Amino acid sequence: MKDHVNYLLKDLRIALKTKLPAERAHVKLAPDDRVEGLQKRVWPLGAKLSAVTFLIFEERGVLKTLLMKRVEYDGVHSGQISLPGGQKDDTDIHLLDTARREFFEETGVQLSSMDYLGPLSDLYIPPSNFLVQPFIAYIDKLPTLHPDKFEVKELHKVKLEELFNPINFRKKEIVMRQRGENSYSIKAPCYEINNLCIWGATAMIISEFQMVFEELNKSFL
Repeated sequence: MKDHVNYLLKDLRIALKTKLPAERAHVKLAPDDRVEGLQKRVWPLGAKLSAVTFLIFEERGVLKTLLMKRVEYDGVHSGQISLPGGQKDDTDIHLLDTARREFFEETGVQLSSMDYLGPLSDLYIPPSNFLVQPFIAYIDKLPTLHPDKFEVKELHKVKLEELFNPINFRKKEIVMRQRGENSYSIKAPCYEINNLCIWGATAMIISEFQMVFEELNKSFL
């Protein structure tokens, strides 16, 4: 498997530097009211910059990724499933620095810049006014996790094979929370696996990586 993974990582580094599927992948997991904006890809100039890490790692000969469930708080992303990451601050020179710092703060795992294979397409999140830059990273073994109890309720290891299985893709009624306002629900595409409902920007990011990954090597999983 090691040789196969090495070839895959080499191909991924190249693929992430070429034309990415962007909106073609994002709209597959977008609620109906987001589709038009995603197709135009015109983001607000005043959006807050942020970065997240989609980590790939091996465990018992299986490729997995790491997802987090956010703590409950008075905000639009309360309790949601996300990729580790957050807002760029003044100490970050580049968004890759943001991705690394936030990953360490939320998981307790320090990734080096060499662990990162490249970026996916950026994505705007209207409810929180974040423009998020996803990065793909790889390590062969995940160290012991030490999640930040103030931001992270749970960390979940998820097999790529299961995450990408079409049986785990569906449309579902999602309850939306707004600060100081009543909640409401929308119907949105999502990944549903291991009692996790992954939707919104996180699902759109995963959708793009899945498309890149499967186009590279449909027989790998």
